[in-house]
Amino acid sequence: MSRLARTLCATVVCLLALAGCASLADLGELQTTLEDAGYDVSNINHNTNNGHAVLSVAAVSEEGSTQEDVDRIAELIWTKFPGEFDELAIVLNGAPALVASADELAEKFGERPAGLADEAEEDGGSNVVVVVVILVGAAVLAGILVLVWRNGRRPPPRGPVPPPYPPGGYPYPPQQYPPHQR
Repeated sequence: MSRLARTLCATVVCLLALAGCASLADLGELQTTLEDAGYDVSNINHNTNNGHAVLSVAAVSEEGSTQEDVDRIAELIWTKFPGEFDELAIVLNGAPALVASADELAEKFGERPAGLADEAEEDGGSNVVVVVVILVGAAVLAGILVLVWRNGRRPPPRGPVPPPYPPGGYPYPPQQYPPHQR
């Protein structure tokens, strides 16, 4: 593989790795926030399907599962998580505790802090847009990589074509052939 092809391949891999870094950092900060509040977080998932974003959080509370704990977790997520979501699903101590839309959370806890929406816009708006842009860039680089690879595999150009046979073939003197025996 040529040096250019290796460089392009490494660039594509790096771009794909960077695609998930922004959203993973937000989820890591949310996990730290919930753990600082006294909850053991076993799973956080931010999934978007057909434009509908769902944030799922599974946590364990040593004091048991109370509505106060569920409300506290939901409020922390609503006021601290910078990412956008349409629905929040909380599982506390292994049992489904809350499934609420963003409108229901806004009604219960008030509007989200102004800085969270601004942070999401500064980060490029929706994480989906960032991922799509990076993936399109990676696809273009992959196309260039394929073109470079194909150009490197082409056979070398042919040499000169030998002259055609003369009409009637080449004359050979008869002494070169052994006599025929019948």
